[in-house]
Amino acid sequence: MDADKAAENLTVIRQLMERPIRYSTMSGLSGILAGLAAIGGVVADAWVSDNLAPEDASLAIILIWAGVFLTAFACSAVLTYIRERKQGMPFWSPIKRRILITILPPFIAGVGLTFAIVHSWSLHETYDQWGLIPPIWMLFYGVTLWQIGTFSAIELRAMGIAFILAGLITAWDYQYQIPGSGSAMTAYWALGITFGGFHIIYGIVVWIRHGG
Repeated sequence: MDADKAAENLTVIRQLMERPIRYSTMSGLSGILAGLAAIGGVVADAWVSDNLAPEDASLAIILIWAGVFLTAFACSAVLTYIRERKQGMPFWSPIKRRILITILPPFIAGVGLTFAIVHSWSLHETYDQWGLIPPIWMLFYGVTLWQIGTFSAIELRAMGIAFILAGLITAWDYQYQIPGSGSAMTAYWALGITFGGFHIIYGIVVWIRHGG
């Protein structure tokens, strides 16, 4: 067997080994639960903002969204583990290591920018820039989904594009107040539309195409 033929066979074997991980372990239910958690976070955020002093509200809001992230991550990890165990797949694999390496840089960048805005505002060193936080989250999350979609299902890439576009529109609206946009397109409620609605739609599509 020549070198080219051997390389071709190795490529086919690798694709066959990765395919079950790329598709069959996806959980539509985890996407739906993540969306519901995000909507709950927006509602809790709104209540806190309306009923607490700004100094107390900032800490409460950080805790709320940290709880939303942990809830969504736990649902995804547990449901993925259950599906993998049913199919006899290992909990840790090379593709998961690639996903972790892909996720970390945009996650750290998004968290860093968020804390920079919150810290500067709490010290009264600049005007209120809270409206920039939602588009920052959308843009970094969208980039993350696009990158993961390179070695995962097409639904993740589609949702990544949706988040990037929504992040750009939200940032533009916050800076220039698009005429007629109203409260539905403000940076505040855009979190519910994207992290809530997009995830639920994604979860339903994945459930139909790949199972719960």
